[in-house]
Amino acid sequence: MKPPDGIGLPFVRSDATHDAVLVIPGIMGTRLAEAATGKELWGMRKAAEYAGRWDLEGGMDALALSPAEREGRFGRIVPKGIIRTPSWAPLLGGVEPYDRLLKRLRTVVVHPDAIAEFGYDWRLPTEYNAGRLAEKIERHLAFWREHKESKAARPFVPDGRPPGMVLIAHSMGGLVAAAASLIPGAMADVRAVLTLGSPFHGAVKAVQVLSAGRGLPGLPRKNLRRLARTLPGIHDLLPSYRCLVVGDDVVPLDAAAVESLGGDRELAQRSFDLHARLRTAVLPGHRIVQGTAQRTLQSLRISAGEAEFLRVGFTRHSDGTLVRDPVSGAPVTTDHGGDGTVFRHATSHGDVTAIPVAQQHTALPRTGSVIDIACGMLTGAAHSGAHLAGGDLGLEVPDTVGAGEPFEILARTRRHRDVTFTVEDPYAPEPRARVMGSRMERVRGEEDLWRARAALPSPGLYRIGAGSGGDPVTRLVMVV
Repeated sequence: MKPPDGIGLPFVRSDATHDAVLVIPGIMGTRLAEAATGKELWGMRKAAEYAGRWDLEGGMDALALSPAEREGRFGRIVPKGIIRTPSWAPLLGGVEPYDRLLKRLRTVVVHPDAIAEFGYDWRLPTEYNAGRLAEKIERHLAFWREHKESKAARPFVPDGRPPGMVLIAHSMGGLVAAAASLIPGAMADVRAVLTLGSPFHGAVKAVQVLSAGRGLPGLPRKNLRRLARTLPGIHDLLPSYRCLVVGDDVVPLDAAAVESLGGDRELAQRSFDLHARLRTAVLPGHRIVQGTAQRTLQSLRISAGEAEFLRVGFTRHSDGTLVRDPVSGAPVTTDHGGDGTVFRHATSHGDVTAIPVAQQHTALPRTGSVIDIACGMLTGAAHSGAHLAGGDLGLEVPDTVGAGEPFEILARTRRHRDVTFTVEDPYAPEPRARVMGSRMERVRGEEDLWRARAALPSPGLYRIGAGSGGDPVTRLVMVV
């Protein structure tokens, strides 16, 4: 290439990396198919298919672990790559695709072939998938180092450093990467790891999924619970921090408590053992993006076999003991927030500093400012994250609404500026995705609360967004 001034000297882009990149999706972020028939079980093109399958008794049972899989004989179901269209599951909500992230990453590498995806069977144990990730890192890096574009770029790299590997992992993908780091030599050539909303300490949401159908109406939730209780992947997301309120104390969950709520005792114990090992994991050049400002389950209490889920956590002294009210002695509760799925501090790992982003969990990989962080990590451009998505804006919308039925869109922010909302068709190409949108109204007597009402006439999946400057906070909603 010629330099911009055209004097004929070799020109090398300063905004591109010669490293390889591997994108690791979160749970349900990989398409799955039956090995024998090729029948697609997860990752269908239209969200209406998901709603139909979840509503059928046994409609998603093909994803449940078989007795052979429970014994470690895998291969009945195979991963088919990262999802390309939005997906949906009851309680779990919408699952966003990774296309926007991948598209931008291709602009900051010396050739698109430097980027690969790691699709994995998210139903299976995290440690099994970690072994497959270690193999994928080795294969892709070997491929890229022999690539002609990689060899052409190498003479211009300071100190002649050979290409390394950069991992960008969302949600459960961060746990898979952390488990891979426990495999000797697996991270030897990994230069940096970026995790987006990864629940290193688990998520109370996983308990809610396992207990769905108990005290919660609706066949889809019952079907989800029947499926989830067979899956090691769901159990590996169980919270390992002290989240269970017992009297005036807060203690960790144990396998017996998980079993009492509908989970599998053996899988729960394996999960807690895994999280104990992951505390020692070291990820090279680790950076964390942490979702904030969204109402998020943080703790629970159990009474008569039923769980009550709480959107508050607890304040602790530096020695880990609970801060208590000086009069009543009761633990002091605090809403730490999170990304709507993972409690904010559950994304922490060791002494790694987290970058806060006001965004929903599944929308993190498609958020412009988060993608800027990923690109900056690849190219060495500084990005502090101080001005990132949404500021302090939290978004609340239902998981599902009825066709033609009005529903509320709520936004919470301390900013004294207008808040707007949008409704988009996530299957339509941008910018034609917009369905509707307008200014939200401040709720009288609630200085920090804004509200709008909307109704969507047709069944399907829609993306609801709210913004007050910067990236909007978004969430997928199923209209049934």
